[in-house]
Amino acid sequence: MVGRLMARLGHLKSSINAKRLVVMLVLSVVVLSAGFAPLVFATDNKIDSSSRLVTFYDDGIEKTILTKSKTVKEALADAEITVNDNDKVTPSVDAELTDSMTVVNIRRARPVAVVDNDGRRTRVVTAEVDSTAIAKQAGADLETRDTAEMSPIDNFMAAGGVGQELKINRAKTVNAIIYGQSVVLHTQKETVGDMLSESGIKLADTDTVSVPLDTPVTDGMSLQVWRNGIQTIEQEEEVPFETQVVNDATKKVGYTEIQTAGQVGKKTVIYQVNMQNGVEIGREKISEVITVPAVNQVEIHGTKVELPPGSHTDWMRMAGIPESDFGATNYIISRESGWRYNASNPSGAYGLPQALPGSKMASAGADWQTNPITQLRWFYSYCQGRYGSVQGAYEFWQSHHWY
Repeated sequence: MVGRLMARLGHLKSSINAKRLVVMLVLSVVVLSAGFAPLVFATDNKIDSSSRLVTFYDDGIEKTILTKSKTVKEALADAEITVNDNDKVTPSVDAELTDSMTVVNIRRARPVAVVDNDGRRTRVVTAEVDSTAIAKQAGADLETRDTAEMSPIDNFMAAGGVGQELKINRAKTVNAIIYGQSVVLHTQKETVGDMLSESGIKLADTDTVSVPLDTPVTDGMSLQVWRNGIQTIEQEEEVPFETQVVNDATKKVGYTEIQTAGQVGKKTVIYQVNMQNGVEIGREKISEVITVPAVNQVEIHGTKVELPPGSHTDWMRMAGIPESDFGATNYIISRESGWRYNASNPSGAYGLPQALPGSKMASAGADWQTNPITQLRWFYSYCQGRYGSVQGAYEFWQSHHWY
């Protein structure tokens, strides 16, 4: 009798476990088919003000965890992600996690063979993607107008291993005297005329060049450009770089990566000066020679918005709002924005609490435009500052229908 009862209990337990397994499989299929990235609860699944949502982009692979970690290093351990000394982690592994939602970018180091013009080959292990930074790490700094091209290694036996290859093409150097002023020009151009045009030197009809404009440029050559009867002075000035932002809808808001680092350029400006009795009474710019071209900065910015996990109650808890104020908070937020983080008004009011202007919420966090937790933190602070409490704001709203 006892044996028969134990057998029936074992069968029932197996049936329950099987049903649980089916439910888990169905949920997994639903989540995957909806295209959601997996959310891992790294510690426990209780959501409160100490919980933080951390998204890792590990060479493009996204992983999000809910954790109570206080630093990036601890969050990496919670996510079971291992990084090496040569890998690049942004923010750094020692950075503290202060926001409720943080994006961490990991670029894995890989071998790169840096090949210079003369055939010298230097092999480095680097996480950098910018050619200038990779060349510098290899001790082959890129100079003005040098170019570099990255490509996969075809012959890994000859290259000494697999990875990528950075081929450097050095610019030619030309020693020039432009309107009496000595400058050094760097170029990849083939002819003198193209080089002068590239450097911003616009020749007047009366200007004279010491060699024909179609003369081939050779490394170390010298030339002169002059204009008779004119007193000139030169002045070196900076050429600012521009920043190009590339939006990436596959990366979350908060993801930022500098694909190409910006570099300030230099130019030599030559002025024609009108002097009378030893006093300058006027000047005219007659030439502007770009000696070091500026390098524009290219930044990748994530634009994908994902809301924190949990219910509105969980959001309030993560924002540090006491449970005694949940009801009043829900009442105000529901009527102000319907719990839409991006609710906007022509007046300029924005977000869950309809802050006016919305930029006021920046005091609670830089992610105020997309993070409802940040918006709720601002709301709680605002209510305390203006009405003494959320309950005070609620009572004001009851009689005025705004707060």
